[in-house]
Amino acid sequence: MPSPLVFFQLAVRDPAATRAFLDELFDWQPSEPDDRGMIQVQPGGPGDFDVTGTLMPLVEGRQQATLFFRVADLWATVARAEELGGSIAMSIRQPSPGGPHLAMVRTPGDELTIGVVQE
Repeated sequence: MPSPLVFFQLAVRDPAATRAFLDELFDWQPSEPDDRGMIQVQPGGPGDFDVTGTLMPLVEGRQQATLFFRVADLWATVARAEELGGSIAMSIRQPSPGGPHLAMVRTPGDELTIGVVQE
């Protein structure tokens, strides 16, 4: 089964400035920052490709973009990532009750960290 992009996180030095820029450039109308500085972004794409995301403060030494892909079986996908030489960056968890389960895996050589989610 194909695994479409369903969520993104962008870690930036100045989330408020980035929020203002993206709002003006794309008319995204992101949320106001929450108490952790997180800003929710709903780009408003077509129903079959309505990818949402978060702008967040940059954590030094971390990548600046994380893409999350929907998979049919999260547990099998995480196991397969390890079989292929990848590693687990964040074990499977459900951040909010009733919400999707997600995990993060690193490609071999730690070149890229991607999120995988099962809704």
